[in-house]
Amino acid sequence: MTVELDDFEDAEDLAELLGLPDRLPALRVPPIAELAAAARESELLRRAGALATWVGERRAVTEEGDLTEPDAAEAAELLGVTPAELLLCWEAALATDLVVVSADEGEADANPDLWPTGDDREDVGTWIAAFTQTLPSLEIDAELVGEVDLDFAALGSLVLPMFLARSLGVPVAELRGMAHDIATEHLEDDAVWDAWVAAHGDPADALLTRLVQHRAVGMDDEVALLTPLGLLAMREELVEGGIEIPLVPPLPDMTAADLLSAVGGLTEDELTELTDAWLAHAGEQAAAELLAAAAEAHPEARVHATTVLGDVSGTPWESALDNVALRPYALAALDRELEPAELAWLVVDLLASTADQLGTYDPAAVPDLFGAIVPAGAEQEVLDAAWRLPHPETYEVLGLIGAHHPDKQVAKTARTAAHKARSAN
Repeated sequence: MTVELDDFEDAEDLAELLGLPDRLPALRVPPIAELAAAARESELLRRAGALATWVGERRAVTEEGDLTEPDAAEAAELLGVTPAELLLCWEAALATDLVVVSADEGEADANPDLWPTGDDREDVGTWIAAFTQTLPSLEIDAELVGEVDLDFAALGSLVLPMFLARSLGVPVAELRGMAHDIATEHLEDDAVWDAWVAAHGDPADALLTRLVQHRAVGMDDEVALLTPLGLLAMREELVEGGIEIPLVPPLPDMTAADLLSAVGGLTEDELTELTDAWLAHAGEQAAAELLAAAAEAHPEARVHATTVLGDVSGTPWESALDNVALRPYALAALDRELEPAELAWLVVDLLASTADQLGTYDPAAVPDLFGAIVPAGAEQEVLDAAWRLPHPETYEVLGLIGAHHPDKQVAKTARTAAHKARSAN
């Protein structure tokens, strides 16, 4: 499925349109001053600012509100850009009010003082406006040469997998493959695509180059990743479409719940660093606050919290024995025996914690996790207890076990339990 980012504003259910959950892990970004400093390094906005200065006051434009042909040639030479790059600069200048066109009068006036202003929030806002113009810019390239068969309108959506990958990034080879599939999914063969690549290069490379110049994307060898600015801009697009993506507050303002909201969006090293910093800052109440937050968190965050707290002296595990979500972890920490229902909760919670941001569980985890938690010979009893659990992902996890456990009898029992769980709800 291809999605144009222009669809975001019109979508009634963006999560369904993009195949995303209603909530994604919290995003951690640098302070606004650091973001603004990076934004001011944008090559696109440098060019757009120079273009605005050149436009000046009362410059004649065409009926469509574009530069006249002689002016376009002069501006392209001044900026040292191709016709496609000039049009992108023009669109960025219009989107950021660096240039304002009066269609009635057939004139354009410039506001070069709008970039940069020196106001951090205003400059970041201007940067984001230019970012949204960059995403569909490959359509300009197609229009200039009269290419109508390739669908470049949705190639801006390549930033979505980069957003989901966060600091891990996405291999450029994968992005090229995605671009090919998006642009040619309505075509019977690759003849038009091959001709375009031979003449103009891979469209994914062209888009990445523009995003790198705008400081929206960074490159690590052959891996492309969104910069903090790019992540922030994409978050704004998704949040406007109704998907909840919190921002992790600065450490002095961070609660335990804030910390756990970031689980799933950080690498293991990033999460460890942030957790250690928060524990040191939160002081004596850190363990109790983190344990309380774990009870309300999603499985991956709860597993992270309880694992961390296993090494924190003074964690009030006794206080967690009355909480259904925490009791199994508390019993294990206190080295006490777990009943079948408590073992079942651990199985469901730990397997649920393997889900990625799109909610896809890891089938490879089934044999090891199940075997590590459930004693041999107790499989029937634990699975019979599992379908009765109030865990929101009971049915899905039992289905996962039923599909991927190597023991046929265990798999069959899990499928029966999954059927009972679905019927019970």
